[in-house]
Amino acid sequence: MTASAITSMAPLAVPVLQHPHWRVNLRPSTYVASRVQTLSDCIDLLHKTRVRLRGWDFPFVPTQPEFEFGDTWVAGSSDFMGHLEYWRFYQSSQFLYLGSVREVTDPEWAEKIRTTMKWHARDRVNIDEVPGFLSVVECVYNLTEYFEFAARLAQAEVYTDSVTVSISIKGIKGFMLAADHNRLWKPDFVATQDEFHYSHAYSPADLVSSAAEEALRCTTWLFERFGWLHPNLDVLRSDQQKLLTQKF
Repeated sequence: MTASAITSMAPLAVPVLQHPHWRVNLRPSTYVASRVQTLSDCIDLLHKTRVRLRGWDFPFVPTQPEFEFGDTWVAGSSDFMGHLEYWRFYQSSQFLYLGSVREVTDPEWAEKIRTTMKWHARDRVNIDEVPGFLSVVECVYNLTEYFEFAARLAQAEVYTDSVTVSISIKGIKGFMLAADHNRLWKPDFVATQDEFHYSHAYSPADLVSSAAEEALRCTTWLFERFGWLHPNLDVLRSDQQKLLTQKF
């Protein structure tokens, strides 16, 4: 099943598709129906490989009564403090994730970003007309977690051949890249499309050895689609290291 097949199904456990959202799909190049032997093994594997670098895991693995089960997959969801997400993990080792853009679904954060961007704009742009924002740092954190999770699955030898990492963000036409007060910033970087999609195939060894750098590659690719050409990699790498070392 593809990510588009999930989004066409009726209603998911949480209304994540009603908001701007991220989509992540990890798909091995060779289909093996029972690469993971049982659904219990799927859950155990997720507990071992989930990324726990800040106050919210990726993916969020619920307690036993809150799982959803299919013939060949297990699913989890959450709706808590702006975290809207739904994911499925298949015995074939395919992983599908839908997660809201928290800069939108966390009202307090959304208002804080808008206030900060008014300060950055200095009347150059009518920030009240901007439909939404993507935090530069949050993008670095999210994409780093996505690639780190893929690397942990590879390290657990779930993937024995190449795996395609596909990452999309949807519902963002008119959104602006945003930064905190402590950075020099311009309100110049705006999405002119509603969706951006990144996809690349990796060997398991490359995922394990280069997950952080590949996350930065994906991050700069995304920022360029907002018109931010040649972003400072040293600054982005410093943001990433704060996450990876948990020194915020």
